[in-house]
Amino acid sequence: MFSKIFSVFLVEIQQLLAEVADLVSELLAAISKILNNLQSVFDQLSDILNDKDLSLEKRTEAINDLKQQFPVEIDTIYYIASQVEKALQGGNGGVVPELPEVPSVPETPEIPV
Repeated sequence: MFSKIFSVFLVEIQQLLAEVADLVSELLAAISKILNNLQSVFDQLSDILNDKDLSLEKRTEAINDLKQQFPVEIDTIYYIASQVEKALQGGNGGVVPELPEVPSVPETPEIPV
């Protein structure tokens, strides 16, 4: 009887581990996709911010459109920029390069997986 219970338990554990492995695989694929998009999204964001022909309203609209297409990538770029800014202010002898002003964009809601 014990061996039967143990074998059922073992099968359930193996199924659970397979499900976890599948979820981890999906997560890694999603992360890879985001990382592959970062340079392109960063370039597009830089182009928008550096386009002096665009009004502030048009820049904000273009950034919002980009954020609709790539919400995680934009949030990731903003996070990296905030960390770089903190590092620059704290440890390089007071030299802080000028960073482009980024219009306020609403936060991306967190969606549970």
